[in-house]
Amino acid sequence: MKFILKTIFWIFIFLNTPLFALIDNTKHNLSTTSTGTIKAQSQTEICVFCHIPHRANVDGKPLWNRSMPTSTYTMYNSDYLKRMGYTVENDLGTTNNTPGALSRQCLSCHDGTVAIGAVSVLHTLTDQTIDMAGVEPDGTMSSTAAGYIGTDLTMHHPVGIIYNPAPTKIFGDGTTRTMELKISPDSPIRIFNYAGNNYVECSSCHDPHKDNDKFLRVDTGANLAQNVAATCTACHEKIDWVGSVHQSPPVGSPDYTDATLIANYGTAKIADISCANCHTPHNAGGTPYLNRQVHEQTCFQGASSNTAGAACHGDNIGAAVDIESQLKKNYAHPVISSLYPGISGSHTNLDTLYGAGIADPDGGGGIDWASNKHTSCMDCHNPHKSKPTTRVTDPDWYPVTPTNLTSASGVLAGVTGVEPTWPAEWSKPDIFTTTEAAIKEYQICFKCHSYWGVGDTINGISLTHFTPSSNYTVPMTDVAWSMNINNKSGHPVVISQSLRPGSYAPKEANSLLPPWSNHLGTSTMYCSDCHGAEDKLGGDPKGPHGSNLKYLLTGENQSWPTNPDGTTLYTTVDINTAGANDLFCKNCHDLTTPHEDWGGSMPYLDYACVRCHVAIPHGSPVSRLIGYDTFPSPYNYNGDRLMINRYIKNSIIDENDVAGTGCGGMMWCHGGNTVPGYDPNIMP
Repeated sequence: MKFILKTIFWIFIFLNTPLFALIDNTKHNLSTTSTGTIKAQSQTEICVFCHIPHRANVDGKPLWNRSMPTSTYTMYNSDYLKRMGYTVENDLGTTNNTPGALSRQCLSCHDGTVAIGAVSVLHTLTDQTIDMAGVEPDGTMSSTAAGYIGTDLTMHHPVGIIYNPAPTKIFGDGTTRTMELKISPDSPIRIFNYAGNNYVECSSCHDPHKDNDKFLRVDTGANLAQNVAATCTACHEKIDWVGSVHQSPPVGSPDYTDATLIANYGTAKIADISCANCHTPHNAGGTPYLNRQVHEQTCFQGASSNTAGAACHGDNIGAAVDIESQLKKNYAHPVISSLYPGISGSHTNLDTLYGAGIADPDGGGGIDWASNKHTSCMDCHNPHKSKPTTRVTDPDWYPVTPTNLTSASGVLAGVTGVEPTWPAEWSKPDIFTTTEAAIKEYQICFKCHSYWGVGDTINGISLTHFTPSSNYTVPMTDVAWSMNINNKSGHPVVISQSLRPGSYAPKEANSLLPPWSNHLGTSTMYCSDCHGAEDKLGGDPKGPHGSNLKYLLTGENQSWPTNPDGTTLYTTVDINTAGANDLFCKNCHDLTTPHEDWGGSMPYLDYACVRCHVAIPHGSPVSRLIGYDTFPSPYNYNGDRLMINRYIKNSIIDENDVAGTGCGGMMWCHGGNTVPGYDPNIMP
C-alpha cells in the first residue's frame, strides 16, 4: 500500500512537471546521482529533499518536506520605492499563502541557516537530516557557494514584494514618473496572489525543476544573456529603452573580451547582455538598484569581471568611450568617489525633487550638497534613455545650429532638471520647478549649480565654499544667480540675447564668429559649449567630465582669466598681441577687427580683460559683462582688478560712458569719483 501511494505521488509530480524540465539533470537533484558539488552521501531519492506525499510541512507547498527557516530577513528597499509610496514588507511570510512564504521555502537551502539535508519526513521518521557532501560542518550551504543568498536581501531582487504598476510621482511641471512596470508580466513569468494582491516571489522568475542554467522560466533565447534580459523586460517596461544606446549600441561598437563573462553568459555582445550590463538580480555589488558595481564603477566595468575586459566607460584600451580617464583629470566633476572623500555616488532620479531647504519626508537624501554631497553619472545621464546622437559633430568644437535644447543631444535624453522662477536682477532664484525630463541643458546643470543644490549664497558666492578637491581654489557660485535673465548681461544659455528682458538696446553682441554670427542675437547655447573636453578634436569624449584646464574650458583657445603661466590676458583687437593668443573669448568673439568703441583705429587696448569684465563671465548686473571695482572676488579677479565704477551702454553711440566722461576718462574716474546715488558697498 505504501509503495502504491508513493508511486501515485511521483506520478502526480511528473504529470505536473514538463518532461523537458525534469529535475534530475539540474543542481536541484541533491541525491547521490547529482553531478553537482552539493549532494547526498547515500540518499538516492531526488524529490524527498523538497516534497513528501504525506505529513508535509503545513507552512509550505506543494507537499513541502523541508524544515522552514526561522530567519529574520533584511528586506530590499530604496529611496526610490519609498518616495513612490511603494509597499515593502518588513519580512518574509512564515505561513502558507502569505507574502514571501514561498520565497522562504527556497531560502531554506539558500540562506545558509538550515542544513540542506534537514527534512520533515524521511521514510517514516520525522525531523531527519540527510548526510550531505559539499556543505559546512553543520550541513548548511557555504557562504562561498554560487547559490548562497544569506539573510541580507538588500543586494538581491526583492521577493515577497507587491507587484504594483500603479504608483506615480508628479514633478513640479506636471510631468509624471511611473513605476515602469507592465500591467501584468509577460508569460512565463508568474506572480502570486495573496489576499487580493499580486506578489513577486523567487518562483516568479525561477522554476526549480527546469533543466536550464539558473532555472529561469524564460529559456527560449539563444544564450543565458538573452534569457536574463527577457526575464527583466517581462516585468520592467523602461520608457524609451528600445533604441537607446545601451539597448542597441551603434554599429561597430566594441563588445566584451572577458572570457569569464562569455563562459557565464554564452555571449560577449553588449546588446545581448542588455539589462545585465549594469544590473544583476543577485549579489549586487552596488546597492540599492542592484547595480553590478559600486557607483560609477558600474559604468566603467559593466558586467565584466575586470575593467580590462569591459567595453564600457573605463580607462582600458578596449573601452567604447573612456570617461574614467577624463574624471581622473585635475579638474573634473567629482564622480569617482575614491578621489573625492565625502562625496557619495549614491543616486536616485527622484533626488531632484528635494533641493535646498526641502526635506524628503521619507528620509532620503536630496540633491542639495549641504545634506547629500553627491555626483554620479546618472545626475547628468539617463542610461535607459540615452541615445548615441550628439549635438556637435566631429571634428567641430561647436554646433552648426546653436541651441540650448536637450533634444539636440541624445546623451541628455530623459535627465531630470529644474527651471528657476526668475527674480529681480542680480538676486537669488530660490523657487524652482522640477521636471521629469529636462527640456534645456542648463536645467540639468542647475540641479547643482544653483541655490537648489548649493544652498544660500552671498552675491551668488557659496557660503560654505564647496571645493571637491585641493585643485579647486575658486569657491562654488550660484550660476543661476549670475545667469538670471533679468540681469543686464549674460551669455545666452537660458535665453537669447534679443529676448533678455533685463537688458536694453543694443542687446546683441555684434562681433561674433560663426556659428554664433549666423544667428546673431537669436541663438542659445549649452553650458558645455564653454565647459568640456580640452582635446575634443583629438578624441576626448564630448562633455564636461573632466580636464587638466581650470574651469573645464573647451575650444581652440583655453585660457582665462590668465594664461597657465599667470600671464595676464588682454582685451585686444590685435590677434598677435602678446598674452592674447590663447584668450578663451576668441573662440566665439571676433577680436581681430577694430571696433568703433575704440574709434576704429586703435590696434589694441592695453588693459587686462578682468580690469573691465567680471572674471566669472556667466552674467553681470551691468551691461556687456562689465564689473565694478566694488564687486567681490571671484567676480573681481583676485578681489582688486576691476577698475570701473560706472558704465552706461548708450543705444545711440554704443560706447563706454564712465562717470559721464566717455572712454577717454576711464582712468580718471577710477580715482575715487562717485556717481550720485551710487553706494560702492552694494553690488552692483
